[in-house]
Amino acid sequence: MEIRLAHPNEVTAICQIFQDAREFLAQSGSSQWQGAYPSQEDIFEDILSGRGYVAIVEGQVAAYTAVQVGNEPAYNEIYDGKWQHNNFIYTTFHRIAVAAAFRGQQIIQTFLQGLIEGQKGPDFRCDTHEKNLPMQHILEKLGFVYCGKVPIDGERLAYQKIKSKQETSLYQEIAEDDRWLLGRND
Repeated sequence: MEIRLAHPNEVTAICQIFQDAREFLAQSGSSQWQGAYPSQEDIFEDILSGRGYVAIVEGQVAAYTAVQVGNEPAYNEIYDGKWQHNNFIYTTFHRIAVAAAFRGQQIIQTFLQGLIEGQKGPDFRCDTHEKNLPMQHILEKLGFVYCGKVPIDGERLAYQKIKSKQETSLYQEIAEDDRWLLGRND
């Protein structure tokens, strides 16, 4: 799986992922994303602001999320619980979705773990609809802990993860011209 910033020419594929997600959520009885949100404009804004990420599997856009670093105003209004750590700056995952063709293959789990490992900060947060049981399960498998509720689009369940030192990526960029050197033994 390749994890990278989304490109503007991938908006159509990302919109299809959200259409797949709307149908999946509706079948599970969830009201999440049953309107115009997330829209094509939301995706373009994510991409142009450098926060839209995709997972590429077998040359196809398999998953999408927006990665927001900063402070989420609605998260300051947490109720029926509290954050594990109340850091002012943290990383939030929004609009997480997987293409129907890749559902059930642990794509989201691998995608989010890769993003967690690649981000510098230790504090990660996410919210989801109470009926989005698959997302809740994925978050818990990744080590997120339920912390309370936040007032987003009515009410959402709020989760937080504090990254361990073992979750730091060994990622390094290699110049295109230097890739051939990696296999040499001289």
